[in-house]
Amino acid sequence: MRTKDRVTLITGAGQGLGKAIAMTFAREGAKLAINDVRFNENQALETVAELRELGVEAELFLADVSNEAEVEEMAKKVLERFGRIDILVNNAGINRDGLVHKGDKTKWDAVMAVNLTGPFLCTKTVLPAMRQQKYGRIVNISSVTARTGVAGTGYYATAKTGLIGLTKITAAENANKGITVNAVAPGYIKTSMMTNYPEDVINGIIAKIPVGRFAEPQEIAEAVLFLAEDSSGYVTGSVLDINGGFHF
Repeated sequence: MRTKDRVTLITGAGQGLGKAIAMTFAREGAKLAINDVRFNENQALETVAELRELGVEAELFLADVSNEAEVEEMAKKVLERFGRIDILVNNAGINRDGLVHKGDKTKWDAVMAVNLTGPFLCTKTVLPAMRQQKYGRIVNISSVTARTGVAGTGYYATAKTGLIGLTKITAAENANKGITVNAVAPGYIKTSMMTNYPEDVINGIIAKIPVGRFAEPQEIAEAVLFLAEDSSGYVTGSVLDINGGFHF
């Protein structure tokens, strides 16, 4: 089992990609600390119940990742419950569309708070424990929008590009402590965030993807698992593109 007994904190794991990652790690024997925000508590509790049905330890830790006090309290509770944090997956994210020349600072601030400040706060909060135990795996969920220009994604793409920068510098600062820090940059995934768009928009996006479809959440989760397991210890500061050939 590739992550057996590894204590894994996954942010935004109540649904969508985060849930798929949690389920994948559970099948590989991880102990799961599931994070989500309070307004998604019921769905997150259902996810925890499904994880427990797989026979693994799983607990829900409610926190807004953009709130430093809540992140610190969450990490404290995870350490009290499990005794260590081996793996952090910075998955929590929100999206707001908008053209730069019509930019809305309120939307900009909201996206930056969750998608970039959130991973920064979670990372800096768990690093002392990882550095002390001389082991850690951090995987950040970036995006294809950080790798290529996609009109209308200015807030989201900028935050996800910043996350790649955070990945690389954190990897460099912690490589000699047994800690790896990597990112995946998924293309378009079949989650509620995407499937809620109008059908003509969805069809237009799919037409630009060489593989001809959205990714299944499980396909992204498997890549996260690879970066989080023990055998990936020589991979750090990397960005893994998983986009069905959408490079333009």
